[in-house]
Amino acid sequence: MNKIMKRSFMLAVLLLLVAQPYGALAQEGDDGSGEDTERLLRRNWSLFLEYFKTNDFKAAKKAGWKIITLNPARFKTFHTKMIALYDSLATKAETTEERAAYADTIMTLIDNGIGAFPDRTQEFELIRGYQIERQYVGRDRDAIEAYETGINSDYANADMYYLQRLAVLYSNDPETKPQAIKVLQAILLRDPNDPTAQALMKNLISDPAEYVGILRDAYYADTGNRQKLYELANGFYEMTQNYDSAAVYFDKLTTLDPSVKNYWERLGASLLYIGDYAKAVEAYKKITELDPESKEAWLNLARSVLQEGDYPDARKYAEKATELDPEWGAPHMVIANAYEGAVQRCVERSRGGWENMKVIDKMVYLLAQSVYARAARDPQYEAQARQRSGALSTLVPTAEDLFVNKIPRGQPYMINKDCYGWIGRSVTP
Repeated sequence: MNKIMKRSFMLAVLLLLVAQPYGALAQEGDDGSGEDTERLLRRNWSLFLEYFKTNDFKAAKKAGWKIITLNPARFKTFHTKMIALYDSLATKAETTEERAAYADTIMTLIDNGIGAFPDRTQEFELIRGYQIERQYVGRDRDAIEAYETGINSDYANADMYYLQRLAVLYSNDPETKPQAIKVLQAILLRDPNDPTAQALMKNLISDPAEYVGILRDAYYADTGNRQKLYELANGFYEMTQNYDSAAVYFDKLTTLDPSVKNYWERLGASLLYIGDYAKAVEAYKKITELDPESKEAWLNLARSVLQEGDYPDARKYAEKATELDPEWGAPHMVIANAYEGAVQRCVERSRGGWENMKVIDKMVYLLAQSVYARAARDPQYEAQARQRSGALSTLVPTAEDLFVNKIPRGQPYMINKDCYGWIGRSVTP
């Protein structure tokens, strides 16, 4: 008997076993009663779990197929574990024929799971799509059908991983490009910053302006459709970087539903890009109300008020971000920027020019340097922080400045007067 015939014979036997009534093979060593069937089920389940945990797949398989002949609907996690078992065997298979046999068995187990738990059909179909991708070549259409059945067009609630896989498969075929775009739009509605969806969308759209025009026409043909409004707003933001238009349409979305965080995030970012800092502040304040634990929201609020020249509030909001993530360098950069901005405004507006700079101004620069040093602990901001700190090296107090102003070296100097009453922090020269 050649390998192909053996494989076909094994599958036929498995299907025959699965097709038998649950109690048909429950006679081995018992009288067929329900009590004995339950005892055998529990015994084999216990053995299966033990062998499964120790990777003794040969013994686990034997106990698992016994469960299938007795009652495959008895244990809810059984089929997923059996599938995982055969997935592992397929991965380690030494020949193509052996891997194919294991893959076919996985498909049989999925069918059996659906038969045992009809209410979990969608769950098993998603597993089928994933396993088809893993185990077979050239069966993208079958994987798509499985994912479509499992997702059932419910893009708003489907598992994001399977949505991504469906989008990838759609994008591989020019004929299903529109479906790919539709799925990607659904992903970006839920997570505007999803890198996979963003990359796929950009690869699919050869002429972003033309596509956004299509989105605009679709929205104005159905202005009551919020999904189409979001797609248009996101098209301006993602595809053409037309942030003025993006802000207009995201503003409409926040008006329609002020409780959606993503709308406010994109509105705030658009407003920052176009320099409308006052409105950006309001957008980010709303996000901090919706999600007070969002360090990004506090940081962006700090950046917005910093651009407005409100240095005390910039520091206040940045410190909120540091409370949520003390190791993050970004909010420390904002705080140091605020100190720099405060000196520039004080010297240029209050002192009458840089030739009238005072030692307290230099002490604020020294304070900014110390904050940049804190930001530099984060590798992502290390280079930027060191560059800014170095730029201040000629502006901090010299030994002569300290001597003339009777400021002891090595002792804290409190900055809480003149232009800087709001700082209320000390720095040690």
